[in-house]
Amino acid sequence: MKIFPKLSLKLFFNDRTIATFLAVLFCILFVPIEQSAISTVKVAVMALCPLIFILKKPYISKALLLGMGYWLVVYFLSLFKGEMRFSTLGFLAMYLMMFITYYDFIIKGTFTLNYFQNILKSLIIAYGIVLILQQCCLLIGIRNMPIINLQNQFFLSITKLPSLTLEPSHSARILTVAMLGYLRCEEISISRKLILGELFYSKHRWVTALFFWAMLTMGSSTAFVGIAILSLYFITRHTAIYVIPFLVGCFIFGQSIELQQMKRVEILTKVSITGNTKKMQEEEGSGAVRIIPVLNLFTKTDLTKKETWIGRQSMEKDKAWWSKTDSSIIDQYGLIAFLISMLLVYSCMIYRFFSVETLIFLFFIGFSINNIYYTWGCFMIMTAISWFQKQNEQGSLIIENGTKDE
Repeated sequence: MKIFPKLSLKLFFNDRTIATFLAVLFCILFVPIEQSAISTVKVAVMALCPLIFILKKPYISKALLLGMGYWLVVYFLSLFKGEMRFSTLGFLAMYLMMFITYYDFIIKGTFTLNYFQNILKSLIIAYGIVLILQQCCLLIGIRNMPIINLQNQFFLSITKLPSLTLEPSHSARILTVAMLGYLRCEEISISRKLILGELFYSKHRWVTALFFWAMLTMGSSTAFVGIAILSLYFITRHTAIYVIPFLVGCFIFGQSIELQQMKRVEILTKVSITGNTKKMQEEEGSGAVRIIPVLNLFTKTDLTKKETWIGRQSMEKDKAWWSKTDSSIIDQYGLIAFLISMLLVYSCMIYRFFSVETLIFLFFIGFSINNIYYTWGCFMIMTAISWFQKQNEQGSLIIENGTKDE
């Protein structure tokens, strides 16, 4: 008589389990184990990805060709300029290899639409619940509770908590992309966009409530920008009449209670409109370093200069290049590498250029590929959604196991 069920390694190492693990791992950071953004856990998993890629019968995919092409261009440019560093090139290769492995799982149909939507739903709810538990701990004076990602971080206060990442701004980025992904999945499932009121129906109520609680109380100005960007999803000719007043009301409310994060967004918005990068740096330095390099790409790129195409000579030696008012996102590797990276993003990660996803890519990820865990977590969510959108248009989307969208 069998008392315990038979366990198989295939149950734990099948495609869906591995792909789910990769997606979740890069959408969270558990401080007690991982310690910093350069996580030994994530590095170890990325180091295993080439083996996983080979064992899982790999495709010669767009992600493989463009990812390898991008890295080789970056490598030879760095070699040419004498700026070879593992912390840059090595980690970039590992992130790209991890993404290529994940992309293979996606195009094999590893995730169904409903399954992936449930991943996003669980992720959003987990972020909200962990944040509430962290808030409760701080209210009673507990600053060290490792099981809920609370380890006496220097910035902790009741209005500034990290939830499931290293810091609040990282959580805001992941939550914004996860919520957009959740909305996209529902949109594909019901063959139309959701309207704002439907977010409060019983099916979506907990996801909506915990999302807004987390975004409004974690203490990050990035979260307010995320809500503003997401609101564009709901704005149409028919809904603008009540969505826009709702957003204006939220903005006025934030000002009236003197939310520091709201003030930062207001300052940065005003200065960004003027295009005055020096004033932007003076008024709001933290936000400016994310926006200035993108602004300069579109306003100060000189195609006649060699540095525009291959990057500046001293990028690795000048540690403060990113904080200068004349910096651009093509400074490090140049326009050639940038264009290849855009091909990778818009071939594999984002389906349409004119979309809310592009705004998130622009404002939250800096319109570039970098070696930060939350960037790749966002990319992985966007990649699955992009694939579902393409399959849906082709009429071959798998909604549930064995069920296709006709």
